[in-house]
Amino acid sequence: MSKLDEINSFDYSKLNKVFSSIAADKLELVLTEANGGGHQPEGTFISFDIISPYIPIDEYFDVTQKEAFEAVVSFTLFDISKTNALFAAQAWRKTLTQFDVDIQLRQQGIIIAEMMPTNIRSIPEQVFDKHMVGFDVRLRLQETYTDDTIDPINDVEVKKRG
Repeated sequence: MSKLDEINSFDYSKLNKVFSSIAADKLELVLTEANGGGHQPEGTFISFDIISPYIPIDEYFDVTQKEAFEAVVSFTLFDISKTNALFAAQAWRKTLTQFDVDIQLRQQGIIIAEMMPTNIRSIPEQVFDKHMVGFDVRLRLQETYTDDTIDPINDVEVKKRG
């Protein structure tokens, strides 16, 4: 076990697991990690990438334990047909706004703070077997890190003067 394993910081793989589960349950789509290697799934699928893993909410507030922060993730839908990719991207976008999905995300400590515009991500000059359409999402998350090198303050005594 390395020292890195002893740090209890935010587990980014949790995002992949949660969004994979939602994509499979709600749309029967496979969600893959961008640049994760392996073969592309057949048919329509979602590629997931964490493009800004840590954005401090208040850079002047020095909190190191259980700090709230934001991250930006990218969803790109792939399909042979451009119109199917557009439809799938819009369906995924709408799925992420459903009340039951919001509850599921909040139970995992994930809050959608902002959904950015959907855009075409295919590169016209390149020859691809699939069209790409996607959007980015800003998430509000909570760091799980705790500093075990200091003792917490459990009790405070207030003394009155005069």
